[in-house]
Amino acid sequence: MAMRLGTEDKKKRIIAMVAVSLALTLIAHLVWQLATGSGPETPPPAAPTVSSHAGLVSGTAARQVNSAAALDPTLHPERMALAENTRYTGTSRNIFSKDSLPPVQASAAIEKPLANVRSGAAGAAGPAPPPPIDLKFYGFATRQGARKLIFLMHGDDLFIAGEGDIVDGRYKVVSISDTGVVIDDLSYNNQQTIPLETN
Repeated sequence: MAMRLGTEDKKKRIIAMVAVSLALTLIAHLVWQLATGSGPETPPPAAPTVSSHAGLVSGTAARQVNSAAALDPTLHPERMALAENTRYTGTSRNIFSKDSLPPVQASAAIEKPLANVRSGAAGAAGPAPPPPIDLKFYGFATRQGARKLIFLMHGDDLFIAGEGDIVDGRYKVVSISDTGVVIDDLSYNNQQTIPLETN
């Protein structure tokens, strides 16, 4: 069994005691600075300047405050007076008024539209045609001697309707024949004949 001399433990203890004393000294110094308020001095904030060309207020960037002691709670009347006397002198619209409009530039005037090459005149197209009725006529659902009924498909929905009935709240069945059905689109006042689907 080897015998310990104890010199290794003494070196570790001395290094640990020096490190602890340095840490305590540093903490005491920081506490002293915070208590007395003798930290690094910060320059006073620069007053904002007004640019009469662009109408913008420019100042200094925000600073980070490290402690409560660095805050200055006193009022500065000269800075307050400077802020109160600042006037908006820009050349464009006043952003603080809802009634002021931006100035109209001469280059922003709307030019007369060119005539359509195909029709030869601008705006001669007229109203757009109504959309096609997208019902499909699949067949009859009528018993002999009863009212004539038909199968109509709209998307995935299947309807059984007779003459005078309204399908899907929009389409009215006007007349039914052996080869097709006349449907009136009530939304657009448009009648179309839908042929019988044979497949």
